[in-house]
Amino acid sequence: MQTTEQITKSWNNFIASLKANLEQEEIEAWVNRLILIKYQTDLIIIGGINQFFCNWIKDQHYQLIKKYLIENFNELHLENDFELIIQVWKQNQDARPVKEEKIDENKVSKDGLNPQFRFKNFVNGSNSDIAYAAAVAVGDNVFENKYNPLFICGDVGLGKTHLIQAIGIRAKSLSSNLKVQYTNSERFTNEVINGIRFRNIQTVRNKYRNIDLLLIDDIQFLEKKESTQEEFFHIFNELIQGKKQIIITADRYPREIKDLQERLVNRFNSGMVARIGRPDFETRVAIIRNRVEQMQVPLNEEIINFIASSVKSNVRDILGILIHLEASWSLLGQDISIDATKRVLKEVLNLEDSPLTIDNIIKFICNRFEVKISDIMSDKRDKEISKTRQIAMYVSRELTGLSFPVIGKHFGGKNHTTVLQACKKTKEWLEKDPEINQTVTTIIRELSV
Repeated sequence: MQTTEQITKSWNNFIASLKANLEQEEIEAWVNRLILIKYQTDLIIIGGINQFFCNWIKDQHYQLIKKYLIENFNELHLENDFELIIQVWKQNQDARPVKEEKIDENKVSKDGLNPQFRFKNFVNGSNSDIAYAAAVAVGDNVFENKYNPLFICGDVGLGKTHLIQAIGIRAKSLSSNLKVQYTNSERFTNEVINGIRFRNIQTVRNKYRNIDLLLIDDIQFLEKKESTQEEFFHIFNELIQGKKQIIITADRYPREIKDLQERLVNRFNSGMVARIGRPDFETRVAIIRNRVEQMQVPLNEEIINFIASSVKSNVRDILGILIHLEASWSLLGQDISIDATKRVLKEVLNLEDSPLTIDNIIKFICNRFEVKISDIMSDKRDKEISKTRQIAMYVSRELTGLSFPVIGKHFGGKNHTTVLQACKKTKEWLEKDPEINQTVTTIIRELSV
């Protein structure tokens, strides 16, 4: 039996592991406020300061927390498939969990599904239309195998995990006997390594070959892991041949994942590949409004629009800003003003008050494509000039969130229809051409910095 001293030591080591791998802002925002409520070899319950705090941790850092718990509680015989619960705890409460039936929504089951990740909680926009529609189609009829495998790709923090978890939750709600397993490539790799090390690899194979729906996140981390790729290849084939559904996510297209076996790339491309792009201004506003409503935080439209215009990289950055504002409001009693929001943006994301201008974007892109600014402003329709102009309009829309008419004025007085069509055309290129996608993604990242 574990002693209190042993458990405390493991918990302190766990906190130290988190602090060593996170930024100071995150440490102060939530790591220092975690508390261990209960430890058993098959169950760990962690406490947070309020429900929004707990939900945010589960959305953003559940897998990281579980990873370091396994590492630091290993000597206390923690089971690999232990149940992790994150729930509200306050200092005037006893450090013990509430009754089981009251925390069902906060639990992540042994199949890896988190009830928070439902389709109804996903804010769909033009950046995710295809991926969302395909995900819903699979979740509604998992046995049809219409898109098998379904490969969802996109940058970090855009909702890939949310979507594939929602597929599993929807499918299970329609067929309670369905065998579902959510995992990520890192956890899968560790299972394979342990299977080889302890000579029970057949147990790993049986676990995955006997399920109906496999959801595997961040497949790009299988790069250079030959033995793991070999095991996954055979599991993949057996599931597909058995008419079982597979959903995969990655941060890039299959062909762009280096050091991945060609036969795996071919199989990933044999189904449907759907990309989630960066959310546009309207979608970012919808995401913020949705979260503000859930949090019940008094943010007016001016602040919502300011955050949506300033934070363009990913949804997680937006949620990080909101949790800081919510903490200042609920814990410190501070009013949420534009000035306070600017301070948070500057401190958390290092964003200055003055946003990137369209003129700077045009200059940057013209230098990149070696096209004269005067040509971009003109009505010339040469292929290279036209393509550069359309990409510049798209990037301007993504990074500033300004309206089509305003953007058009900066491009020699083009009308809003021209800008709208340019954005649509560029989105089509991003979906169809990995090279253009990589180029535009790099441009956006460099300009964001």
